[in-house]
Amino acid sequence: MLILLLLAAPAAARKTSVTPEMDKLLMAGVDDIYMMRFSAAEEDMRKAVALDPAYPHAYFGRAAIDLITFIYGERQGDPALLKSFEAKTLESIKVAEAYLKAHPDDPDALFILGASHGMFGRLAIVQRRWLQAFGHGRASMKFVRRAVKLEPELYDAVLGLGMFDYYVATIPKFAGWLAKIVLGGDRERGLRQIRLSAEKGRYAKVTAQMILVEIDLEDQFGAYNPKEGLSLMREVHALYPDSPMLDTAFISALYEAKELPEAVKEAREFQARAKNGRYPSSNLAESHALLGTLLWAAGDKPGALAEFSSGAAIRGSGPVNRWAVWSRVREGQLLDALGRRGEAIDAYHAAYQEKDQWSIRALIAPCLKAPCVGEKYPGHFSPY
Repeated sequence: MLILLLLAAPAAARKTSVTPEMDKLLMAGVDDIYMMRFSAAEEDMRKAVALDPAYPHAYFGRAAIDLITFIYGERQGDPALLKSFEAKTLESIKVAEAYLKAHPDDPDALFILGASHGMFGRLAIVQRRWLQAFGHGRASMKFVRRAVKLEPELYDAVLGLGMFDYYVATIPKFAGWLAKIVLGGDRERGLRQIRLSAEKGRYAKVTAQMILVEIDLEDQFGAYNPKEGLSLMREVHALYPDSPMLDTAFISALYEAKELPEAVKEAREFQARAKNGRYPSSNLAESHALLGTLLWAAGDKPGALAEFSSGAAIRGSGPVNRWAVWSRVREGQLLDALGRRGEAIDAYHAAYQEKDQWSIRALIAPCLKAPCVGEKYPGHFSPY
């Protein structure tokens, strides 16, 4: 979801190289992505490229659509999408570099160049390819900082700086020392920048709010505030009530804020939408993982086990759904909690044998060595 900020267009109140016609298409694309209308978003970007083939924003948008579809869409986990994403990101970098040769020091183009490197680096972090992440991160911040220096009111870029500072400072300890030497990172400064974007941003305002929601729900360094996160998430959810992606985030916020009855109600509605076709079928396995976690937290362990088993059994024609794999892991964890260790090990082994496109094996390995039980369970419904 963090990738969405990079699609945001610059605010119209300042001088910008984004024309009103281009801005309209870019913003239509942002809305379509939030609503998970990926084909419509592709068409928005196609029209934007046709409007001005030399301008870089829409090329970046095309790359972002591939990555978001890979993570959230019906083709999630499809390796072909990652190859397409990488090719389109390199194209975005190339177009931005060419545009800057003709228009030196254009802050908007500098931001897109930095954002392209940043998106590449963000994926590398998720995939734990640290050196590649560092290289793209360094390039990203070089161009984004230059953009903000030239145009301090480019709040989209300010948000990028804030994300960089916050997330680099919270990289796992074994890589964090190197990250700070190579790239820098300041969690408190990052939080201030993100909050500034959430307050003053125009096109990136919602994205900044979503990042703050994530921090409120997950921060381990003093910024954890689930009540505030839920309040923000209610605002965003009201803007896009029919988005599966944001619906999931809303339910997660309810869960973290311990509003279990409302969370279970919303999760059942989410599952019904996935079953009746209102939401993509790819959301069905996710709905089982989500509802299973909520039922477990509410004390209904038999109901939770049935949800996890149903989610794990879902198979499509393409790559295995990550939520189906995670449902099998959750099934094992609940079986451990019930004292059924032999069945739990079988569930872990079944999940471990799936192709590890989402780095879930690292979460399974400890459960194979010893029962995954304790106060931290059921924990977050998502492994990410």
